Amino acid sequence: MKKIFSLIPVLLFAVSAYAQWDFHVDTTIGKYTYKSTVDTALYETTFSVSKGNKVIFSEKGYDFVYSVSEEAVKKGGERYLFIEYYSGGAHCCTSLLIAKIKEGNFLDDEQFIKLDSAVYGNSGYVLEDLDSNGTKEIVSGNDMFAYAFTNYAETRFPLRVQAFNGKSLNDITGKYKKLLLSEIAEFKNDLDELVKGGFECPAEDGEDTFNTEAGSVKTLLAAIVADYYSLGEVNKGYELVDKVYKCVDRESYKKILINDFKLK
Repeated sequence: MKKIFSLIPVLLFAVSAYAQWDFHVDTTIGKYTYKSTVDTALYETTFSVSKGNKVIFSEKGYDFVYSVSEEAVKKGGERYLFIEYYSGGAHCCTSLLIAKIKEGNFLDDEQFIKLDSAVYGNSGYVLEDLDSNGTKEIVSGNDMFAYAFTNYAETRFPLRVQAFNGKSLNDITGKYKKLLLSEIAEFKNDLDELVKGGFECPAEDGEDTFNTEAGSVKTLLAAIVADYYSLGEVNKGYELVDKVYKCVDRESYKKILINDFKLK
């Protein structure tokens, strides 16, 4: 687990530095050239794909295109375009578009086809063959709790694993029981350290716990509940919430996890 996510902060630092100083891509892969340029007056990025002098795809958007690569998800399998975007700003946001080019023939021109996309916030992602079966998974942290209960630095990102089947991305996090249980154990260790010293509860339901120890407890518990949800054992997460978080806002906190984050 630590091995996987140790790569992500490095990636994000590089992305942040790149986005601040060099808003363009000019990459040739095989017969095709991928370019992005930024109009700094309009804060608008133009991304294009061309073959020789012929542009086969072009679109404008507000996110910076900072990387284009070809990746084979299956060993020896079809290669797809992994196009990475960055929104700019602190702690956010990276996203991925997976696409392919349908080759033209005597009757048809080449087509740039968007297959699927995902947002990774500030977690980034890595491609890793978790099963050692020749197929790579997209491994990331789910940053859905960023700023939800406390500051970004204290927020924990539960595991997120996706599979790409050639057409779409699918969440398969629940397949990785050992990784999830290992992460839960790490989160519980952090939680124990925080709880041992005692933490001050909010005086009333609805009081803001941002930048408080109670908020830090909430974000740790939220990540644990999310991991248990992926395991299909979400009730274990809420049992831990009842055991550890005895503050006046406990029930409203649980409702937020259930209703806002769909952990039920």
